[in-house]
Amino acid sequence: MKVAVIGTGSIGSRYARLLVDTCEVAVLDADREQAEAVAASSGASVLADVEDIGSWGAEAVVIATPAASHCGLARSLAGQVRLMLIEKPLSSTMEGLDELDAELESAGTVARVVSNMRLHPGPATLCANRHRIGKIYCARAHFGQWLPGMRPHRDYRNMYCASAADGGGVIFDCIHELDYLAWMLGSITSSSAQARQLSDLEIDGPDWSSLILEHEGGAISEIHLDYLQRFQRRGCEVVGSEGTLLWTNEGTNPFSCQVRYFDAGENQWHVLIDGPEMSPDDMYREMLDLFLVGDPDGRLSSVGEAARVSRIAYESGRTLGAGQVDQNHG
Repeated sequence: MKVAVIGTGSIGSRYARLLVDTCEVAVLDADREQAEAVAASSGASVLADVEDIGSWGAEAVVIATPAASHCGLARSLAGQVRLMLIEKPLSSTMEGLDELDAELESAGTVARVVSNMRLHPGPATLCANRHRIGKIYCARAHFGQWLPGMRPHRDYRNMYCASAADGGGVIFDCIHELDYLAWMLGSITSSSAQARQLSDLEIDGPDWSSLILEHEGGAISEIHLDYLQRFQRRGCEVVGSEGTLLWTNEGTNPFSCQVRYFDAGENQWHVLIDGPEMSPDDMYREMLDLFLVGDPDGRLSSVGEAARVSRIAYESGRTLGAGQVDQNHG
């Protein structure tokens, strides 16, 4: 299969490197020199422009550019490729977002939005074991990482994370928590949020946020996000009528993962995962494998799902310096 990767930053280069194992890959970027460097290191070829994707014969495309350009690129390629994978967040602006899903479907393009945390052994195991804890009452998810340490070889001020327009700020950048909680607990029907810049980091979005979400069925979830922790940690606790599920994750590459289950009837903990250190490449490979066969089981995020989550993230990020916002999404 021929796959074009648009955007050759850190995530685009990851896609190119992983896809060349099974596909014929071409990359393109506004920075031609950067595209050529990624092509040389991965074994991909280089396209000069987006207009060349059709003539090259691509069956699939991965859009890994700054978030503000995602929807425009998706529309321009609708109908030209059979499969489309769009990096998260789906968009950092709301213009035309709600119509995109129907436009792509009408053009015959099966589109998915990056949701690799659904393939992470932590959230995946929580989701698969929900039945063990009875009626789910509430969940608490968290993610924290020191932003300047995210790409130690780069100045964080020049990364997308520092720019809200490019999909940065801690809420958009860490939108995975919103996605997997909606996937696991049901669609988000209302939300409230606070967001702040607590540190001296030179970014134009929040470096800390706290969100409270209500899901279909009545479960409540809380999310803590920050760019402040010097050692990356991630995890989630799910509380039900018959027990608790607990996932903890530490480190970046590699990372360690543990999932435990507390059985209220037995009054004891059971270890579901206490695995060895893993690489993020593992879940990206699984996500790409699902994408390339058309995601027949619907495990990845649809454009419609991603649009709803992006809108919540967008509205939550607007609370920076302005107190709390309450939203209804019914």
